[in-house]
Amino acid sequence: MSYLLQLVIILLLTKLGAHLSNIFNFPSVIGELLVGVLAGPAVLNLLAPNTFTHYFAELGVIVLMFIAGLEGDLKALLHYWKSSLTVAILGVIVPTASAFLLCYYVFGFSAKTAIFLGLILSATSVSITVQVLREMQRLNSPEGSMILGAAVADDIICVILLGICVSLFGTTATSPRSISLMLGLMLLFFVLALSLGKWFVPKFLAVFSRLNASENETTAALVLCFGFAFLAVSLGMSDVLGAYFAGLAISETNFKERLALKIEPIGYAVFIPVFFVSIGLNISFVGMSKDILFITCLIIIAILGKQIGCGLGARCFGLSTNAANIVGAGMVSRGEMALVVTNVALSTHLIDQNHYTAMIVVTVITTLIAPLLLKYYI
Repeated sequence: MSYLLQLVIILLLTKLGAHLSNIFNFPSVIGELLVGVLAGPAVLNLLAPNTFTHYFAELGVIVLMFIAGLEGDLKALLHYWKSSLTVAILGVIVPTASAFLLCYYVFGFSAKTAIFLGLILSATSVSITVQVLREMQRLNSPEGSMILGAAVADDIICVILLGICVSLFGTTATSPRSISLMLGLMLLFFVLALSLGKWFVPKFLAVFSRLNASENETTAALVLCFGFAFLAVSLGMSDVLGAYFAGLAISETNFKERLALKIEPIGYAVFIPVFFVSIGLNISFVGMSKDILFITCLIIIAILGKQIGCGLGARCFGLSTNAANIVGAGMVSRGEMALVVTNVALSTHLIDQNHYTAMIVVTVITTLIAPLLLKYYI
């Protein structure tokens, strides 16, 4: 199928899906995610994951997190750093330990495999959460700030744990960097991101704003977005983390308001819908019947692990029960980091292809459920 026809189908169906979701008082992202499931290999097979959807979706999630940073509040994030770190730590410990115990004692996996399966469930992706919080005007609330801060910490913790696990259990199929080098690169990323954000970003935007060219400020913002994303990937971090920091840096300048008005139409008109659909396209029900109990148990642990662990962390810092539940629900969604850990586990032969598919299904289903939980608690 032509990539142009694929784009036509995706853009038409996502807007119809969002419209129907809003009619039934669901977050619009639910309709867009379900479009991917219904139009994908799982049901109608109109669309399938391919190179085009992959790269468009990558751009979509980068722009989505850039917009989240652009609309963010750096002071609020810094204010909640202790609670965010606590939420992230408990949100890693509870699901990882629970999944390890289940896989090792109930399903009979080896200790190495059980650890990796637990680590897959420790990762969080807040790209879907950001969209729901934004729709409901809670992005800069205490819960929203805590979720975003915890997501950053969660990403770092998962990278560290993945490096340790690969170093201990990896085979010749993987040649990981040393743990000290990984930590050094992560530290370098934060130093560079904060330094560039404070000193370089305002001057770069000011220089570009004086150019005699159309949409020069918008172009400058996108250069920063993709540049920070590239920097993050180069230093072993997630590209969305780099884009988020770029948005945060711009949010501290006088360009924030007018750039938000320019960037949002670009993202939400084209790139972000493809990202939401691409998640649903990864669902396939082929061969799932023999692993249905395993998948169901992991989905329950994935949801309750984050809900309980992160919610408990939020309660430790004085949030109400309902606000703590919002934080927990906001951390339920899995995404790119879970997929990274799953691929590493497959490449090191710690899981086979069937269990690889099962973990992809768990990742996608938790991503589908997270917005519903978040909407319910809000």
